[in-house]
Amino acid sequence: QAEVNNWIKTETLSVLLRDQIPADQVLRCRWILTWKPLDVADGGVDSQSTKQYKAKARIVVLGYLDPHLEEIPRDSPTLGRSSRMVILQTIASHGWQLQSFDIKAAFLQGRPQADRVIAVDPVPELRKAMNLKPEQICRLNKGVYGLIDAPYLWYCALVAELVHLGFE
Repeated sequence: QAEVNNWIKTETLSVLLRDQIPADQVLRCRWILTWKPLDVADGGVDSQSTKQYKAKARIVVLGYLDPHLEEIPRDSPTLGRSSRMVILQTIASHGWQLQSFDIKAAFLQGRPQADRVIAVDPVPELRKAMNLKPEQICRLNKGVYGLIDAPYLWYCALVAELVHLGFE
C-alpha cells in the first residue's frame, strides 16, 4: 500500500483513455517483491528481536518494451573511483564528518518527462486506488522504476534543485 500511495502522492500518473495513445506506447507494470535487511534506522536488529528483514514492494514499469528505447537519453553521471578517493581524502584532510541519506521513492520525485508521451497499464492495486475504469490507462508524468531514462530524469531534477538552492 505504501508504494501505491507514493505513486499517487507524487502525481506520477494522470488518467487518460486507452484509445488516446498508440498501443505500442502503453507499457505494462509489475510488482517486484523483495526482503530488505533491517538496520538501526528501521527499528534495528537487537538481541530481543528475531525480525531481521522487512518486506519491500515496488511497482516497476517494463521499460525494455519502450518503443523508443534506442533514442532515449539514459546517461546519468556516477562517481568514478578516482573522484571518490579525492573526495574521501578531502573530507579526511579537513576532519569533516561524512554522512549519507536516502531519498524515499527518489525516481517518483524526478523531473517530469518533457516531450515524451508514454502510458502504463497500472497494476490492479493502483487501478483500484485511482478508481480507473477498464477503458482507462495512465500517462506517465515522471520517470519511474524500470524506465531506461529514470536515472537521467532523477539526475536532472536533482541538478535543477541544487542550482535553485544556489549551488554551481
